[in-house]
Amino acid sequence: MNSERGFTMVELVVVLAIVGILLALATQNWTSMQIKGGVEGQIRTVFSDVMGVRVEALYTKRPRSVVFSGKTFNIYSSNVTSVSPILSKSFKYDFIPAGSTTFTFNTSGMANGTQGSICVDPYGSVLKSSDAVVDSMVVSQARINLGKRTVGNSCASDNIKQK
Repeated sequence: MNSERGFTMVELVVVLAIVGILLALATQNWTSMQIKGGVEGQIRTVFSDVMGVRVEALYTKRPRSVVFSGKTFNIYSSNVTSVSPILSKSFKYDFIPAGSTTFTFNTSGMANGTQGSICVDPYGSVLKSSDAVVDSMVVSQARINLGKRTVGNSCASDNIKQK
């Protein structure tokens, strides 16, 4: 009878291989979850800020404008966007505009008459969509809605399933 205790080298290698495979899978899922959370957080923040601009235009009876460009958006205290913005925010992921990149809200809180949409692009490719529940915002004359861009399509309003 052998009285020595312990693990054999083969058992240790098998356990380490299993742990390595599980870590690789967990890392891949963690990265995907971080991107999903970042995209949802970014579009919800932008939605909240744009709704605030709209309400401010309504209550102050002065037009307000929002301009999207790359990873930033600027808020202006009037419909003139050639001056310095009153607020500028930068984000982690690019915005993909479809239609207008400038939304002006009049003294009634209505948008400037053109419908447009803004999508968050975490991968740098219009054709690749994230796993986020919402990744887009559609601005029409009277409404602002969050939505999900369909996989493989552009950021046009017709390609966004509004929530």
